Amino acid sequence: MALVAVCVVAAALWFFTRTAGDSSETFDPGPAVACTDDAPSAILEPGCGAWLGSTDRDKDSLDLATQESTLGRQFDLVRLYEVGPDATFFSADHQRLADQGRTLVYSWKVSTDGPTPWARVAAGEFDTELARAAEEIVASGHTVLFSLHHEPEDDATERGGSFGTNADYVAMMRRAHEVMEPIGGDQIIWFVNYMGHSFGTFEQVEAMYPGDDVVDWISWNPYNWFGCNGDAPWKSFATQAAPFYEWAVTNHPGKPLMIGETATNEDPNDAEAKAEWIDALSADLPERFPNIRAVLWFQQSSETGFCERRWDSSFNSTDAFTSLAETPYFNPTPQ
Repeated sequence: MALVAVCVVAAALWFFTRTAGDSSETFDPGPAVACTDDAPSAILEPGCGAWLGSTDRDKDSLDLATQESTLGRQFDLVRLYEVGPDATFFSADHQRLADQGRTLVYSWKVSTDGPTPWARVAAGEFDTELARAAEEIVASGHTVLFSLHHEPEDDATERGGSFGTNADYVAMMRRAHEVMEPIGGDQIIWFVNYMGHSFGTFEQVEAMYPGDDVVDWISWNPYNWFGCNGDAPWKSFATQAAPFYEWAVTNHPGKPLMIGETATNEDPNDAEAKAEWIDALSADLPERFPNIRAVLWFQQSSETGFCERRWDSSFNSTDAFTSLAETPYFNPTPQ
């Protein structure tokens, strides 16, 4: 199994390298989002700039409190992941995070039992669980960003996965919306979160799109894979984000976009490289990616059995991320 996983990752990296290239230098970002002093919209789109968020990991050096203490400010968004039909929404800890002014960004894998669990959700087998989740969100008194099964591309049977077809994913999302929306109403803001063309094709991404009538935000996860998987080359945020951004603004104009996860390693041969990567992200968003209205860092390290991608992995990266967090662009009108 480990060998298969390595091969899949290697193939994905090769595909992404070959398809993404340096198109960030040539793509058309489309019309800029009008900037206002208004409060966030009904779907939590900020009047100006972009929300800043991170994950809350169950490790002392990765938890949100530690990150915010280092950063010197509170994050706007907190990315949270739930698995299984018994998942609980708004635990005491989550309620506290929201009560203090953060918006929770939930991704839920309702069922992981095969075969084709997406079809089981779509067929109504988990309607009770979906309704309970909506009721828990309503009881919290808060509005959340909500999605089912983040990064679904390589879990589809068309790509060798076992969760179901592209159409099954769409049917699952639409079923969840049908069950939860009458209960949750304006408190549930729906997003779909793709890998973002690192697996499959844009034809597959479109085939897995649940529809503009049920999707409020579109999200994807552009990473710099350097030093994390094999000999992947160093790539900027702009290079990694541009292909999917162009697809989104072309095919679904007007939808606010979210970077659901992003991060980079350090370069052991260049102590400034990670800081410069973060600086470039901060500079590029207003000019080149104006429709990105939220960015969430994926805080992980060797403690989580993966790459050292903490934004605070060095003095230089900490300083760069702190500077990013202090810019007006990442401090939009309060929620």
